[in-house]
Amino acid sequence: MAENIHKKYTIAQLAEIAKAELIGSGKAEVCRVASFESAGPDCITFAADEELLKNISTCKAAAVIVGKKVDSTIPLLVVDNVERALIKILAQFMPQLEKPQAGIHKSAVVEKGASIDKTASISPLVYIRKGAKISAGTVIGAGCKIGENSIIGSNCRFEDNVVIYHNCSIGNNCIIGANSTIGAAGFGYYFIDGQHQQIPHTGGVIIEDCVEIGANTCIDRAKFGNTIIGAGAKIDNLVQIAHNVVIGKCCLIAAQAGIAGSSKLGNGVVLAGQVGIKDHATIGDGAQIGAQAGVMNDIGPNKQVLGSPAINIKEFFRQVLLKQKLPEMSKQLKELIKRVETLEAAKDNS
Repeated sequence: MAENIHKKYTIAQLAEIAKAELIGSGKAEVCRVASFESAGPDCITFAADEELLKNISTCKAAAVIVGKKVDSTIPLLVVDNVERALIKILAQFMPQLEKPQAGIHKSAVVEKGASIDKTASISPLVYIRKGAKISAGTVIGAGCKIGENSIIGSNCRFEDNVVIYHNCSIGNNCIIGANSTIGAAGFGYYFIDGQHQQIPHTGGVIIEDCVEIGANTCIDRAKFGNTIIGAGAKIDNLVQIAHNVVIGKCCLIAAQAGIAGSSKLGNGVVLAGQVGIKDHATIGDGAQIGAQAGVMNDIGPNKQVLGSPAINIKEFFRQVLLKQKLPEMSKQLKELIKRVETLEAAKDNS
């Protein structure tokens, strides 16, 4: 069972951890972090926007993390960056799970020719194929499969049932969520002799350092060359990344996004939930693609787009406003047609 679930900190201790200016008493103890609306006297919360700051008198928390000083009867932790402080404080309340032990569990299967650092942790029912390499400090969760000649860097963490196919390369300090699959064949077929024939995918997958991949995400191997995920990318659950896709550094990709083959994302690109990108599309550095957008053409650097097909965000909202006016415009059009018909009839009678 996880330890320190009920661990308590005084407000003063948390202020020191967050490097915050404490305004008010620091004596109260808290045992968890909660939302502004639901926080009680055993909680610390945060107010990152003006609307919450205006309502700070209604908050029932023991203390509030804020980005500026405001009038309050509740103790405040004033910081330069609320999100950064929140990360530090949340970390204090994380359950302290049992640390995996270095070594190979007796139920794991390691084929001859695989290389496993003595400080790595190999959990029950793991299968590691010949030629695979597991580096120092890496933790491989229960039921994972590591394919032939795949290389896993140091200090990685694979949750249970991750599958890494053959000839894949995972960098250092990467996290892969449960049931994700790296290196399956891409979805590529030619229609020959009356049937779809699968195209051999002979390439691999390269995942650079400090990449985090959520649960049930799939990253396909390249037809030739490599599918590449840039350093620092953060990929949510249930994301599909097709063959030969290249994703730049520090991209953010939210759940249920789908990126078709040979597309290229620049550095710092953000894809919101359920975004779809067509094959061979290029997305420039810093572009932001809104939820459920369908990208059918290249998107330039730092552009913001929405809709399907995706268009400039300002144009999208202009069209939305026009659509909302369509019922009234339709009514007006019918009235105008009726008036014209009446005038034409009067003209004919004269």
